[in-house]
Amino acid sequence: MPAPNVFRSVFGRVVVVLLSTITVMSSAHAEEEWIPLHLESFVSSIGPGDVEGPPLSVSWCRIEGSAVNSGFCPTGRAWRLDPGDRLVARMSPEPDCGRVRVWIYAASLDASGAWMRLGPGGGCDPGDGHTVGIPAVGGTCLDLMVEHAVPADGTLEWMIVNPGPAVLLVDELFVEGEACGDAEAHGCCETGGPGCDDPGVRDCVCDVDPFCCEVAWDAFCIDSVGAMGCGDCGSDCRSGLSTDFGAVYLPGGACAAFPELFEGCEGSGPYLSISGGCADTDDAALRFGGGFPWSTIETACLDFTDASSARLRCVVSAGAGVPGPVFEARIGEDPPFELGRVPVSSSAACRDVEIDLSVLVGLDDVRIRIRSGSSIADATRLDDLIIELDPVHGPCETGGVLIDDPGIRECVCGVDDYCCTQTWDELCVTIATLLCGADCESIPTCGTDGSCASVHEGPGCEDAGCCTAVCGSDPYCCLVAWDQACVASAGVVCGGPDPDLDGDGSVGGSDLGLLLAGWGSIDPLLDLDGDGVVGGGDLGLLLAAWGGADP
Repeated sequence: MPAPNVFRSVFGRVVVVLLSTITVMSSAHAEEEWIPLHLESFVSSIGPGDVEGPPLSVSWCRIEGSAVNSGFCPTGRAWRLDPGDRLVARMSPEPDCGRVRVWIYAASLDASGAWMRLGPGGGCDPGDGHTVGIPAVGGTCLDLMVEHAVPADGTLEWMIVNPGPAVLLVDELFVEGEACGDAEAHGCCETGGPGCDDPGVRDCVCDVDPFCCEVAWDAFCIDSVGAMGCGDCGSDCRSGLSTDFGAVYLPGGACAAFPELFEGCEGSGPYLSISGGCADTDDAALRFGGGFPWSTIETACLDFTDASSARLRCVVSAGAGVPGPVFEARIGEDPPFELGRVPVSSSAACRDVEIDLSVLVGLDDVRIRIRSGSSIADATRLDDLIIELDPVHGPCETGGVLIDDPGIRECVCGVDDYCCTQTWDELCVTIATLLCGADCESIPTCGTDGSCASVHEGPGCEDAGCCTAVCGSDPYCCLVAWDQACVASAGVVCGGPDPDLDGDGSVGGSDLGLLLAGWGSIDPLLDLDGDGVVGGGDLGLLLAAWGGADP
């Protein structure tokens, strides 16, 4: 790896000097023109994720094992391969590279048969290539590498196999390429190769954290853009969260079933269940496992910066005499702190729970953690989870996901679930008005840019009255786009285009000339009757208005 005996931990942003026997690059080795392509630190409990290039596309076609805290190599996290487990990734460098090599940190007490290979693609099983055995040296952290030329089809496969007899830990995987040319520059708010496309932001971040310019521009570098005052990357975090966990059992646990809502699961489960407590045969719920470590689920990041109030609501059932779940918050990489917990109950019935989240107002990069309250919590269920970041408001107002009319909310979110998981925006108000019976004074997409007499991409048109009349009979025109059918409806409902085609104040010979010149076309300005083509009907309307200025 670059700087082979020094690398940064993914937890705490500290540089760690390995105390193991790591081979130092020779001077000739260091002179080769290798550029970093990808770094995988195994921080996700779900497993390593696919990456879209450039400079490298990575597709994990086989993932076995589990994420754990690192043991022998002090990187923070590692991927555990039990006997019989393997990892396989398909790698496609962009632009074309002459050669690719993959480095790993790995350690085992006695996985003497383990090996890794890099070679041409072989259907998720590279049959040949550069193969390196992984010796078992009593837990010593090893720095190992495989290297191979990029084949004609541009795709390589990397595989690591642990036949046993002991556990193998893979702490980090680093990919670099030789003679790859200049990798495409990426933004300072995007992960990618070292550095970014704004020299000022790049230098500001790298002066404090050289890793970002020497190895990879990762999520920590992006966080540093704002934290160090180098720039502004905004927030990709959600402004709310709502889920009923579906209606059917899905294997693999809640994190696998809802990866867009939950970033991590720890301990036993949590799973999805369709039986017991708040769950039913047609209503799945979250089920916590027992034992240690605590069965825990953690949400994707949430943004509370613009909220004036916030709360969490859900329904919970636990065994009689068993403590209910504990709710925690984690800010960035700080340790979690408790927000509240469900007390012991003498009944196992499903009950409503509400947790005040006001302490989080004004904060960004927040994750809510929900964990079992007991090591015997295997009967605990949680369902209908809603995290609301704004006060309750009416369906005709934009704002948070909490609406004071449950029927309208259910109707709108059945059309567009964004309105219940992200924010209640103008499109949600439009849906509520046109499809769900909300008595709103106006349609937000009416009165916007675009003539009612011409086709345009966005919904609505500039004449609010005409727009409202058209959308009352055809909601598509205010929800999706103002197409030819909307123009035709406007021609009927709103009086149609003005036959004074030349705009001289009267309908006469020059207007007739313009109409005849466009005969047979689909010009919406000449299509006076809105039938989609300029023809006899339009001529009749023009002649009927001859000498006047009104249609």
